[in-house]
Amino acid sequence: MLISSSAGGDEYLGRDEATELLGLPIDASVPPLICLGLGGDVSQLTYLRAGVKSWARGAGMSADDTDDLVLATYEALTNAAEHAYAGEAWIVDLVAARTADARVVVSVRDRGRWRPPPSDPGFRGRGMAMMRSLAHEIDVRPGDDGTAVLMWWTLPAAAG
Repeated sequence: MLISSSAGGDEYLGRDEATELLGLPIDASVPPLICLGLGGDVSQLTYLRAGVKSWARGAGMSADDTDDLVLATYEALTNAAEHAYAGEAWIVDLVAARTADARVVVSVRDRGRWRPPPSDPGFRGRGMAMMRSLAHEIDVRPGDDGTAVLMWWTLPAAAG
């Protein structure tokens, strides 16, 4: 499944690109979800929820895990858009794929600057904790060229 708005129009990307972007072997039986160069108004990210949900169900996720993935993915996208860029226009990449070892991985990558969560998050600021509780595994990778949040879910058939 596509989506690369940064390429100057719709560019269809697939398993090879997902393997390269994620650095993981991808299950060839499930097309990856790739959305590169997302930007604009943060409120526009809500339109991705239905597509992410449909993709996750097609990848073999349970209804509960799908709901968790959709919420965690949306939280990661909005966190990147709202926090990684100090008043600048934001760009975020989303890649989701079923891996060869029967897991689903979602990567949300920004090109901004990492800011550690405050010790007292106040009314807001609980996104990382929420993502950690929703995903089976999470890895946050801050770097000089942005931050990647990778989240994994083990598929039901592989859980036992």
